Amino acid sequence: KLCKDLHREVRLEVDGKHVELPPVEGIIILNILSWGSGANPWGQEKEDQFSKPNHWDGMLEVVGVTGVVHLGQIQSGLRSAMRIAQGGHIKIHIHSDMPVQVDGEPWIQAPCEVVVLKSALKATMLKKIKMKRRNTEPNIVSANPDGAK
Repeated sequence: KLCKDLHREVRLEVDGKHVELPPVEGIIILNILSWGSGANPWGQEKEDQFSKPNHWDGMLEVVGVTGVVHLGQIQSGLRSAMRIAQGGHIKIHIHSDMPVQVDGEPWIQAPCEVVVLKSALKATMLKKIKMKRRNTEPNIVSANPDGAK
């Protein structure tokens, strides 16, 4: 298993601070609550050490999964993932070849550093622009050519 000892092969930093990974087989970085066809790995429970996530706070959430059964339980709503961290700047040091997936695209990643920034996640999807409007007043044209009513 490539990811059995993920906590030994990956070093996680959140906002410049080292974060110890629990024994997990995968980590998920979220910028919205919905993941994997609508599942909510963060879960609904409140924990004092974490703020409630939302899509406009600019924070990223890091959660861990223990394996494929855990993933199935998250998808079915039976369990949540393991909450690991929240922050705006995430750095992952990968020490050996590791399977990685981003937005559904998988590959084997060679040792490297991966940086995820909250500022890089902002994109303008729709932008309201001011348009010069045409005169929308109806023109009333007399049916009588001489203007008589």
